[in-house]
Amino acid sequence: MEWVLNHLQFIIAVAGAVAWWLTQRKQAQAEGDEPPQKEVNFGDPELAERTRRIREEIQRKIAQRSRDYTPPDPTRRGEEAPQASPPVIRPEFPEIARAAGRPAEPPPLSRTAATHLEAQRTAEILAQQAALYAQLKQVQEVKAEAMRRTQFETHVSGEVGAAAVARSALADDLRSPDALRRALIMREILGPPVALRS
Repeated sequence: MEWVLNHLQFIIAVAGAVAWWLTQRKQAQAEGDEPPQKEVNFGDPELAERTRRIREEIQRKIAQRSRDYTPPDPTRRGEEAPQASPPVIRPEFPEIARAAGRPAEPPPLSRTAATHLEAQRTAEILAQQAALYAQLKQVQEVKAEAMRRTQFETHVSGEVGAAAVARSALADDLRSPDALRRALIMREILGPPVALRS
């Protein structure tokens, strides 16, 4: 996992190159620029003709799917075709499909489905980012509260220390007769007038 995080740019570059290559390959297949497939020679001309027809039918269905076009069912000309899920390509001759030895590929996503899927992914990413932002905000609030508490405790301990120093200085001042005389004079000067004392 740590290697992936350290080489994230390289992984993104490789993924982009693979995506570009796949896009180019898909466009080449859609335009028909792909080299023709190698013909298989059968001893039986009837089997060869049947194989050729099957291949043409499959190519026609792939072309229809790429255009997102489903033709109406010719057996139901008078009735309206029911709205259903996209048709699944089933080989008409299962022995040929088995001979190919590969499973049928799922149909490509239509543009609306791809757009919906992309919008859903974007919404999930935004929800995840909003949750992370809320967590970050909580952590910042807790940190700010801890800072305020630390400052308050420092301030209170500083005041307690200052008060203790002031008390000890006052006690020392009242022990000497000169300091006591000075305190009485300061009280007379700074205190309330004699007429207002009760």
